[in-house]
Amino acid sequence: MPTAMYQQPYHLYSIQQQQTWNILYTKRSEALSAVVSAPFWAGVNALELKAYFIPDFQKLNFHLREQKSEWEVVAVEEPLRPRQVLAKWAKQKFPAVTSLRLHPDADLRLQGNKDLFQDVFSQLPWLLQPEVANFMERIGQLSLHYKDPAATELLWRLAQHVLGNGLLRDQDGKVTLFGAYLLSNAPEGEAALKRENAWQPAVLEEILGQPYKFGETDRYFVLESLSDLDSLATQLEKDGLPLVEISTQLQLIAG
Repeated sequence: MPTAMYQQPYHLYSIQQQQTWNILYTKRSEALSAVVSAPFWAGVNALELKAYFIPDFQKLNFHLREQKSEWEVVAVEEPLRPRQVLAKWAKQKFPAVTSLRLHPDADLRLQGNKDLFQDVFSQLPWLLQPEVANFMERIGQLSLHYKDPAATELLWRLAQHVLGNGLLRDQDGKVTLFGAYLLSNAPEGEAALKRENAWQPAVLEEILGQPYKFGETDRYFVLESLSDLDSLATQLEKDGLPLVEISTQLQLIAG
């Protein structure tokens, strides 16, 4: 018998969890209003994300279809391993964790490094930008081509440095927040904008050569525009993955 696909247990969200979402959404929206570029907010509006209720994944998929996106949100009970996430992206599936941080100021490092708010509020709106969606799908497909754990670690490193901790120069030349981890967590987002000496151009060799550890960032890679994502993916597809020494521990985490 086939196993039923895991579904978002929406009816199990408590009043306290709904309040946590409300506080997170309200505070982060206000704090991010001037430091995140317009395409992100266009995505928030298109997905009809609101402060007063946790999003229903079925409705999110309806809105994605309305926007002519071929992507689909799929519920996962806990964070997937990097190889699993990349494999989902290759099939235009966006795995989103259904659990929410215990309270608005909770440290995500104690909860698998991500939650529903980070996935749905902080990353999903960007998926409506073709450059972002194509980049995710392409590095997902590369993960299916390069199957060894070292390659997975490199591709995941790229994803996290750009989609997790990346910065983006907007149409007025201002450096803004882009990565989901920075958008989701106030202290990290504020630190990224203040540490100009840690900003670096989004050069593929530099990104792949910089190990990634959640919550410990000493440099932020700046996209000059979303089209840089296409350039990064094209370079990877053309030149292949470079030889970079990866520790056995990181390979085990990525695989």
